[in-house]
Amino acid sequence: MLNSRVTLTSSELQEAVRFLKDLIRIDTTNPPGNESRAAEYLKACFERDGINCDVVGEPGRENAVARVNGAKEKPRLMFLSHTDVVPAAGVGTWRYPPFSGEIEGNWVYGRGACDDKFDAAAQAMALIILRRRKIQLDGTLLYASVADEEVNGQGAKWLTSNETSKVASEYVVGEGGGPPIMIGSEKAYMISTGEKGLVWLKLIAKGKAGHGSIPTLADNANIKMAKVFQNLSDFKTKITIADDVDAEIRSAVTGLFGEVQGAELIDRYLSVHHLDELLNRIASKDKEIAERLRALTRMTISPNVIHGGTETNVIPGVCEGKVDIRLVPGQIDDDAIRTVTECAKGFDVEVNAYQYSPVSISPSNTRFYQIISSTMTELAPGCVTLPQISTGMSDSRFWRKLGSVVYGCVPMSPATRLSDISPGVHGPNERIDIPSLKFATEFLCQLAPRVLS
Repeated sequence: MLNSRVTLTSSELQEAVRFLKDLIRIDTTNPPGNESRAAEYLKACFERDGINCDVVGEPGRENAVARVNGAKEKPRLMFLSHTDVVPAAGVGTWRYPPFSGEIEGNWVYGRGACDDKFDAAAQAMALIILRRRKIQLDGTLLYASVADEEVNGQGAKWLTSNETSKVASEYVVGEGGGPPIMIGSEKAYMISTGEKGLVWLKLIAKGKAGHGSIPTLADNANIKMAKVFQNLSDFKTKITIADDVDAEIRSAVTGLFGEVQGAELIDRYLSVHHLDELLNRIASKDKEIAERLRALTRMTISPNVIHGGTETNVIPGVCEGKVDIRLVPGQIDDDAIRTVTECAKGFDVEVNAYQYSPVSISPSNTRFYQIISSTMTELAPGCVTLPQISTGMSDSRFWRKLGSVVYGCVPMSPATRLSDISPGVHGPNERIDIPSLKFATEFLCQLAPRVLS
């Protein structure tokens, strides 16, 4: 039997909103972070309800780790979030000060309102409610809200390296989910099963400095780098279609074109040889979906930073570039280095990797996934769920290294639209709606007893 639905009372929802507002008002802009203040706040909130919480990590960059014990130690389920936020650029364009946590109507405004203090607050409130109501858990429910997710992941790395026994868990619900998206006439919640790998490369072009008045006596390193950047931008990487991406493409095509035409398009074009034609057809209906799927089916190469030259009349002898590469399953850092080296051939450019995180994926054919999916569709009738590989990165990869099955799924209200949320994530006027805070908290309260059984 599935447990009966947990519904927040009016006072509990008000408490959850205060929780979120208080977290937003703690400025944890990264850099420098200063996440220790948020961790101490979480500890105080947990301990008022008798929940054990430790504040551990590098000085000033501590993480909050809490636990609610069940009848047995295992299985263990962790709720994972992060307390740091990106800088609040363009403050003059914000509707309210970015660390005010102001409420307007059903919306809470502020940096981190969505990314990721929404997750931190909903997950923490779920722990508190489960504890207060004495809801039976057959295993251990863990909570970690960590530092430095937005830059280097040092909080998660520190925890999983130095406090492994305290944070190891069979199952993890991490950052991700969001509102359902429209695929044709169908509303679909995306469950993040993994993320592409990352390689960051530094390129150094070497030329010969000289006076700007006689350019033919010099060898302009900026020109070399510009040509390499153009080669990288034009390079066509090979197509790889992972199983979860295949499932998402099929759902997108069917949703956008209908069952009959969709089946015909899939049969004709869903292969590595004809995929781009299929994605172009999807783009005619929904460009955002098409380009995200395009990025998921190949190594992406984005040459983003170029520095060279000092004065207008001095031809630079050295130029530095930085390139962001994301990998698909089956690729490693050597594949990225080899590709960029080939594009830089003949231009006297050094290629060096300075950051690498491999592809990180959990299988979607698990009992854990099925419980998440069934809980979601039960609480949001008429919506479906789909597995999704993310083009970006999160701290989930550190727990997958420990052997955890990790899914990104802290869902927002089925009435919330992506267009109401996405412009503020890493941008001005970040906000989250109160119905989503209620929905996410109730979802997590419903989920935990089912997983820990």
